[in-house]
Amino acid sequence: MARPRDKAEIRKKEILENFYAVLAEEGLEGASMAKIAARMGIHPSLIIHYFSNKEEMIVALVDHMLAMYEEAFLPRLQEIDDPGLRLEAAIDAIFGMDWARLVDGGVFYACYSLSYRNDRVRNSFQRMYSRLRGLLVEGLDGLMEEGIVVKADPEKLADLIISLLEGYDFYRGIMEDTIEFDELAQFLKENALAIVRANRQT
Repeated sequence: MARPRDKAEIRKKEILENFYAVLAEEGLEGASMAKIAARMGIHPSLIIHYFSNKEEMIVALVDHMLAMYEEAFLPRLQEIDDPGLRLEAAIDAIFGMDWARLVDGGVFYACYSLSYRNDRVRNSFQRMYSRLRGLLVEGLDGLMEEGIVVKADPEKLADLIISLLEGYDFYRGIMEDTIEFDELAQFLKENALAIVRANRQT
């Protein structure tokens, strides 16, 4: 039997999933608690019981999106014992279409735009990027100790990979109909790997 706290977490996740769906369909301006409640077949007061306003829901949604990425990709990476292959798989994953399609770009950037005006939303995005950065730094640090990648600042290498990824995602969202993005993704993956493997020790 689920405990009350477990039930609350399940209900919150359900609300966030429906908030995400309404955002994807109607944008941030059109996503009201009433529409979310209607989609779920519940009274809006039940949503307010868990999230007092839309700002709280957006902050929680950013954390929810991070969980979506982690649940989709971390388990498969953790199954790879070889650190060099794990690096290749990680870079292949973050520049792959599964990663790009996991979260709706309209939802992501609608929330992201609020980070310029809302410190709580900004902090939520900082947590998300810090988590990704930390995972990359941890992996790169271990690979440097084994001489698999260049001896360099792992934080700067992680920043480089994230900057390439975010630039690629933004550019793809705008220019998807005009550029062959599979080729661009492959080019970025090859160059990211080449950079972190530069001057590989033997």
